[in-house]
Amino acid sequence: MLLSFERRFLFVANTKTASTSIESVLRPHAEIVRAGSPALKHTPLARALDEHQEDFARAGRSPADLLKFGVMRDPVDWILSWYRYRRGNDVESPLPADMDFPAFWARADWNIRRADGSRYLQRDLFCAPDGRLLADLVIPFDRIEPVFGAVRAGLGLPPAEALPRENRSRLGATDPLPPALLEEMRAFYAEDYALWDRLGEINAPALARLEAGAWRPSGLRRALSPFLEGAKRAWSRGRPARRP
Repeated sequence: MLLSFERRFLFVANTKTASTSIESVLRPHAEIVRAGSPALKHTPLARALDEHQEDFARAGRSPADLLKFGVMRDPVDWILSWYRYRRGNDVESPLPADMDFPAFWARADWNIRRADGSRYLQRDLFCAPDGRLLADLVIPFDRIEPVFGAVRAGLGLPPAEALPRENRSRLGATDPLPPALLEEMRAFYAEDYALWDRLGEINAPALARLEAGAWRPSGLRRALSPFLEGAKRAWSRGRPARRP
């Protein structure tokens, strides 16, 4: 999690969504960095807002003054990425080399269910415990380049050619999922899909505010970057694509 009162953003780091790459761009501009462990790096937005109330008060800011954002991935693609990462990369909790995805799903370990048995959902990073969305912008992973470009432009940050590629899964594409398993997974991630399917509607106001320079610090209200136009073109194609 990265927090900047000067540049007016709070970035929530989701897993398997290029968060490390985004952090490499934003970290030099952040006054508060939560890192060093997965629990700190992937702090949910609700917890961040609660635990940094004194910092907001000292800075003379409220949460409404900052762009609160992160990245979300199609839920099925997200857990498939986790599977590929744990099978193909050198990690602390690797999967057996011969474990296929259905066996991984059936095991339902910490990637799928938490220790208390609750589902591990991406939406929990962006929503309050009562389900209210706290984020202003949830970038779809498949549109990360143009929309994050709009974020950089709207915050008055220096443009970059492209995000660096970090922590990528080494394992290639997995075999097609059986239809019954795919249906089961979509039911499991129903709450995540309810958020995913509304991202176009949810993000439109934030993109308009970025275009207007609403979060840009005083003195940085320069001409808008072409990245903003690229983001608008990306959204004009409709809501994020769902895995077939």
